[in-house]
Amino acid sequence: MKYAFLDEEAKKEIRRSILKAIAIPGYLVSFASREMPMAKGWGTGGLQVTLSLINEYDILKVIDQGSDESVNALNLKNFIQATTHITTTTDTKKATLIQTRHRIPEESLQDGQILIFQVPTPDVLEIVEADTAKAKQMHAHADYSKLWVLLYEDTAILGDSRISNRYPVIVNNRYCMDPSPIPRYDTPKLHNSKALQLFGAGREKKIYAIPPYTKVEPLKFEDRAFKIEDFKGNACQRCGNKGVYLDVILDSKGNKQYFCSDTSYCDKTYKKGKHER
Repeated sequence: MKYAFLDEEAKKEIRRSILKAIAIPGYLVSFASREMPMAKGWGTGGLQVTLSLINEYDILKVIDQGSDESVNALNLKNFIQATTHITTTTDTKKATLIQTRHRIPEESLQDGQILIFQVPTPDVLEIVEADTAKAKQMHAHADYSKLWVLLYEDTAILGDSRISNRYPVIVNNRYCMDPSPIPRYDTPKLHNSKALQLFGAGREKKIYAIPPYTKVEPLKFEDRAFKIEDFKGNACQRCGNKGVYLDVILDSKGNKQYFCSDTSYCDKTYKKGKHER
């Protein structure tokens, strides 16, 4: 079996696309997406980016909705490990490559780390323009008027945008970009991140990037604050964390229970609390 499954020519082509994406932050770069031994919707784009960059010195972390132990995360991690034999971890601080679906870790990322997003829908204009040729022209002219109209209508009628995740962002004062289906809570973390952030969409054959220390702003009106999810002072019932993104689970009686979405961060806080007690 080839190292990291992909042949070397495929890796070179994907790396060239990644370099172009880094050079033009937020720009959608086409690439020759390969068939992968994963079902559609399992993150084949992010997987190809990871397999093109990984080497024997890397330490890999894979998360799905913040969890290290979900079916998606475990299967991807096992596949990558089987084709590379590299070290894996659940510790965000120790990882050099982090492949993620729909979340950014709670712990701040550092220089040298790479965060790789699995992306289902790469073009942010898809929600307002179905014609891909017209959407390309709109990106070329930085014409995001249809998105602004959508935001205005939502604000006028509902008081805020109805977009709960994959909220549009402006990268480096130029391209409007879909940040993958991360919650609004994670959107500010894209700004000025120390880590390189790469986005791979296998089915749509697109790669895009946010280089380290790049300006990223949510699409919003100047007189309207950007609102993130509010958990109203609730804390994780396992570790006691507040001010983090929480998953809401109903117990057998229908009562809401709150738990950290980031399982690694929850484990660290829980173990620290037990040690202090």
